[in-house]
Amino acid sequence: MKLKKFIKECQDKEVFKNLSIYIVSSWVLLQVVPLLAEPLNFPKKILSYTLILLLIGFPLYIYFVWRFQLANTIKKKPLLDVNGLPVPGKYAKNSFKKLYFAALSLIGLFSFSAVLYIVQKNFSQNSNFSDFHVSDKIAVLTFDNNTNIDDYEIAGKMAADWIIHGITQNRVGQVISPEIIEDYSEVLKASLMPSNKKDILTDYLKPSKIIKGEYYLNNNRLLFQCSITDEIMNETLISFKAVECDPNAPLDCIEELKQRILGYLIIEDDNSQNLQEMPPKYEAYQYLLQAKKLQYKNDEEHLRLLDMAIAADSTYFEPKTYKLVYYYNANNYAVADSLLQDLLISTESNDRQRNLYNLYDALLLGKNKNVFRYYKIEYNYAPLDMEINSSMMSIALQFVNKPMVIDSIYQEIDMRVMDLLNCNYCEDRYYIKALADIEFQKYRNAIDLLSPFSKEQGFEKLKKVLIRAHNKLGDFAKTDKILSEIQIISKEYKWLEMFLFNAKDLLVEDKRDRANIYLDKIIDAVKQAPEAIKTKTKKIVAESLFFKREYEIAELLLEEVLHLQPELTEQNAMLAIAYQRNGKTNEAQEQLAKLESLRGEYQYGSVDYALAQYYAAIKNDEKTINYLKNALAAGRWYGPTSFQNDPLFKFYVQSEAFKTVMNFLH
Repeated sequence: MKLKKFIKECQDKEVFKNLSIYIVSSWVLLQVVPLLAEPLNFPKKILSYTLILLLIGFPLYIYFVWRFQLANTIKKKPLLDVNGLPVPGKYAKNSFKKLYFAALSLIGLFSFSAVLYIVQKNFSQNSNFSDFHVSDKIAVLTFDNNTNIDDYEIAGKMAADWIIHGITQNRVGQVISPEIIEDYSEVLKASLMPSNKKDILTDYLKPSKIIKGEYYLNNNRLLFQCSITDEIMNETLISFKAVECDPNAPLDCIEELKQRILGYLIIEDDNSQNLQEMPPKYEAYQYLLQAKKLQYKNDEEHLRLLDMAIAADSTYFEPKTYKLVYYYNANNYAVADSLLQDLLISTESNDRQRNLYNLYDALLLGKNKNVFRYYKIEYNYAPLDMEINSSMMSIALQFVNKPMVIDSIYQEIDMRVMDLLNCNYCEDRYYIKALADIEFQKYRNAIDLLSPFSKEQGFEKLKKVLIRAHNKLGDFAKTDKILSEIQIISKEYKWLEMFLFNAKDLLVEDKRDRANIYLDKIIDAVKQAPEAIKTKTKKIVAESLFFKREYEIAELLLEEVLHLQPELTEQNAMLAIAYQRNGKTNEAQEQLAKLESLRGEYQYGSVDYALAQYYAAIKNDEKTINYLKNALAAGRWYGPTSFQNDPLFKFYVQSEAFKTVMNFLH
């Protein structure tokens, strides 16, 4: 049977009509499920489950159409023997049936492939973000100092660190370090806190193995002993024979003991090294340990100690990375870049060093997709480390816009037993988690997560996300109450920035009348403020006038702001837009030229993003999308007030072109 005839027969037998009923019904169901998901508290993957069931059901439905509607309409022709006589009970193959089931097979193959793709994208990536299993957790404890000499105290810490480096480099498992145990002991709620650190380890962190040891002096020799216990089976797996060395060279013992432990953990002894080929000099390690304690507390002393560690051992890789990170976080990218080149010279041929170099190189180049890939490798070494876990969440959401992986990272650490007011990284984790929930329209989840902070002093960035969640739900009374309380407890007009954030969010939601109320409050408050306050808040007022569409006054104030800070890219775009709105086309073009002249190293897409804002304002769709993609390629983040959260792009958010921007780094 020819294909044209087959299609004609399908039409006559109403096959296409039956299939269209299934397809249309499926489409309607897929529209309804998301609307019912939140009020009925369905899991967030309910849409994926529904789509999988519909895809599986489609070929089954086609078969049932045949079985119950078509089979009886097919005229059976008897099979003839060689003499031309009908064979009893045998019928010739029907060409329509043959083509029908061939089509069914193709559709079944397509449905199966689509199901596999959905499972891979929506389930595998989320549930198995980490490369290790829970049973791979290995805790390494600081070795006990039984020498009764304080000068040897640091040797116990170094023994744990060096063993940890070996385990991570060889990818034997996820490591729980002494620092992680210490961090958890400080932030667990007092009411739920176990009686001691051993209980925190076994009852909360739950590693499968614990490595612990001790060291002591015997006949003027330093001896290290070590054992590995299986906490699941509650038994000692192995006690290693003691290693001994000169008391002035404890690293000799530590390196030998590390090799024995790795030999046991990976079945055979392997000289694949850790963060560097040989242990650092003892003096250099002491300086690094002191520098780590002062990180984020005393920058000057932190840098001095790092320099001393590098001077004591020029081959020591780790203090060089800490120094680079310090300058990167301080936005001193030129110095960080020069340190990266020095790091390349001293990089040895091991996986961990190469990965760290690639990570920092990607950061400085603004290659955010690579940053995510390389940091995921570091994350897999220690997902329970609060700083690493928090950073992984930020990179996943803000560098590459992957809100779908946030839950998997967040759930590595049980926040229910944390004392949030004493937890340095909990605020960042809650912030990213709530932003991701909002991306999936789980506004109630974000509100439940952040509401406890609404009356606390500080936590401004959490309050911003809480305000956004209430605005998304249209619960403006709650927003007004939160902002009113913020205005009362804030000092030096810091509440103005919160009001502007709220107004811009309202503009994204197309609530201009409500947005103008808050923009007017900003403008009126600063008018009555002392001159010093007016100077400090000039940029906020200029933006408020711009978003209130008072372009003539905004133009004057933006000119003043840019006279003092000409490098502000987004304010340059706003001034160009204001000129355009005020009929000053030539001035607008001159301002764009000034914006272009700001291009330089380490700008990470800021000029391209500002140009996209300008072209969005004048409705040049093609240039808007192209500049947004250029901005991302150059390192622009998906920040809480950019892209889909920027009122200048609100008319683009639902377009297919803008969706390609949001998935640009996937």
